[in-house]
Amino acid sequence: MMKVNNILTISDVAALSLTGCDDMFEPGIEQHPDFEQQIVSNPSYFYGLLMTPYSKLNDQNTFISNRIHEDLATSDFYTNQLTDSWLLMGRGGWTAKNNPVDKWKDVRESMQYINIFLENMDRVTWSKNEENNAKFKKRLTGEAYALRGLMNYFFLRAHAGYVEGESQMMGVPILTASEDVNSDFNLPRATFKETLNQIMSDFDVAIENLPAVYTGDDLVYGQGRNGLINGTIVKALKAEAALMAASPLYASESGITWQQAADYVAEILQGHQIVPDGNTWYAHTEEINAFNNGSLPPEAIWRGDRTGEDDVAFEKDCYPPSLYGSGRCTPTQNLVDAFPMANGYPINEAGSGYNAQNPYANRDPRLDLYIIHHGSTFKGTTINVSPDDNTNKDGLNMTNATYTGYYLKKFMNEEVDVSSAAGKANGRRHYKARIRYTELFLNYAEAQFEATKDFNSAGKLGMSPYEIIKAIRQRGGITNDTYLEKLKTSGTEAQIRALIHNERRIELMGENFRFWDLRRWNDPVNDPLNEPIKRMNVSNGKYNVETIDELRYEDYMYYGPMPENEVLKWSNLKQNKGW
Repeated sequence: MMKVNNILTISDVAALSLTGCDDMFEPGIEQHPDFEQQIVSNPSYFYGLLMTPYSKLNDQNTFISNRIHEDLATSDFYTNQLTDSWLLMGRGGWTAKNNPVDKWKDVRESMQYINIFLENMDRVTWSKNEENNAKFKKRLTGEAYALRGLMNYFFLRAHAGYVEGESQMMGVPILTASEDVNSDFNLPRATFKETLNQIMSDFDVAIENLPAVYTGDDLVYGQGRNGLINGTIVKALKAEAALMAASPLYASESGITWQQAADYVAEILQGHQIVPDGNTWYAHTEEINAFNNGSLPPEAIWRGDRTGEDDVAFEKDCYPPSLYGSGRCTPTQNLVDAFPMANGYPINEAGSGYNAQNPYANRDPRLDLYIIHHGSTFKGTTINVSPDDNTNKDGLNMTNATYTGYYLKKFMNEEVDVSSAAGKANGRRHYKARIRYTELFLNYAEAQFEATKDFNSAGKLGMSPYEIIKAIRQRGGITNDTYLEKLKTSGTEAQIRALIHNERRIELMGENFRFWDLRRWNDPVNDPLNEPIKRMNVSNGKYNVETIDELRYEDYMYYGPMPENEVLKWSNLKQNKGW
């Protein structure tokens, strides 16, 4: 462990990295050689301690990303970058030594900074005005506890599991004090419930100390602080943790019920409705350009940094090669099959009208909104994925082309032109919607249904799972409610659960939920971890579904491993079964 007087090195770098975020954070961290004289005595420098955990949340960083990573370890996505660690993870490459999910180093680093901050913050004069000084201490206490709870949530989700010979599910070591060279690092793991209780306790302290939102001109709580964690965000994070804890994989150990999980979400959603265009938040150019001082779009209660106006990175990665893209992250046939028909029926149910040789006709309009398929018109170009013509740049297995017969359209802004022939690429601003209202409504629909087994139970929100799913589907273009009405009156528990899970799969596709959802549901029959990866091969005028790969998860992989090097170093740190 680094001593305190050297510990700011990484934090300084993290803080400096935030100065390029044009509307979220203020610059102001420099290099600081002496903790006591230059950090504690200078509040702007001392606040830099929290910049390390904040920096882990930056888009394209450790914990929250605006790129598809975890979903590549599921049957929903594939990539032509065949050495991608997430792709290989799902194909038998997941080990305690090779673990893309590992949060150990980043969490431990963040926790050290947070705990040092909490232990020393009362020594800092945040404002010469006594009232403002007290408000700063209150708000910063809330931020620190919120970040500690969030780090532990990611920590627990990644590393919880059962140890050989022990009956209780184990969590992670709980760190509520900073460490130095004299600390005992050979710490045992707390139980899952103890870790969860610590997370919830930290979130509760944060909620007590933070404003619901930053508004007005107040120096401490004004809208100039937007972009920092507020009380509403913490309530949403607490609800997410409760949803995980109430799920089948964890419910017997957590002490959290489905009804509690539903009620936590209901508190946040009171007074809100499904945002009419919330499913295309990523392409609202004028709205994104108008962001200032961390302001939020209607769809998000928390967002990441806005990129520069010349950003073409994601489009360059994912556009078809005929449009100068690299086709890197492509939806699979498995995901395409999850989209129902325009009449709302799943494609494999009687009455759907699905035609395997005309597979994109009369489908859920969200399919064309989110996925480019054979015959799609995208940026004025008709996309042809057939391999019949070896001059077809977009055809299967051509250079930088799809392996699945599809290209990603979700997250793409069609105004972006990455053509090298155009000289300077024509970019647009992008951002990550870290927590969306759509996600929260889906969370409520799931938790309320599981709590009551009643599709029509409105609960504390006053809006039933049926009403939520209906509103989300109608927003997406499914105006025929025949199938929903059928389930409402005579649907089985299994059918309604499958519908709710599938709507979540569609609406949150590519947002790195699927990997974690499949585990917490713990349902290998209806929501399997392992299934053949399929593609569409359009050849000789025929649509042929083919298997291109297999997922190879073992039963013990519902839980992730502890890092092997840490387990080898510390005798009290026990590994999860199977790893």
